[in-house]
Amino acid sequence: MSASSMEDLPGWPEAVSTLSQLLADHGEEARSRAGEYGQTYAGRRAGMVFDVVASQQRRYTARVLPMVAAFEETLAAESLEMLAQTGPGEGHGLRRGEGETMRMVASGLVEYTWRHGLDLEQGVKAWAEGCSDFAHASKLEPHVGCVKGIGPALFAYLRMRCGADGIKPDLRVRDGLNSAGLSVPNDAHSILVVATAVAAALDVPLLVLDQLLWWQNGS
Repeated sequence: MSASSMEDLPGWPEAVSTLSQLLADHGEEARSRAGEYGQTYAGRRAGMVFDVVASQQRRYTARVLPMVAAFEETLAAESLEMLAQTGPGEGHGLRRGEGETMRMVASGLVEYTWRHGLDLEQGVKAWAEGCSDFAHASKLEPHVGCVKGIGPALFAYLRMRCGADGIKPDLRVRDGLNSAGLSVPNDAHSILVVATAVAAALDVPLLVLDQLLWWQNGS
């Protein structure tokens, strides 16, 4: 008796065909976006941490980016070390606990770079690339994943912003996969498993698939 595989999922052939055509139409731009993704916050890693934590359950363009811009006018945004010491400060419209999450994430990244003798940009990328094994068990990762308030989606998003390959297992990605013909449950692990299989079928990195799905969602 043969084992079940992703190809047995309802809608799999149609979804792969749909996304293959999307790749043909928009693959070059998706690859370009993916290549630039980890450099968006180069030299602004405190802002990156603020962005990641603030992105949960907020409209990104309309709400999160203005919040990041306002934060980056403060002293706490000068460096990851400063954010680790002081937290983001008051007056940013954050929910209870989010400021402490930001402070602890910054502290974890600073500790990692110091422990490994790396400069900050080298350090955040090394951290992100070195902890892919924790994608399905982010709470086990001892520097950032263990921080209260960081679940699988924010863990993946931070790794991507730091320069690693990955995909954020959120509703946007799930909806993109489902609109292509699949039926993915609304949980991070299911989204990660299916997205990983789709990326392999398309022979693209996860981050390219992540960017490609913006077109599938009509963005």
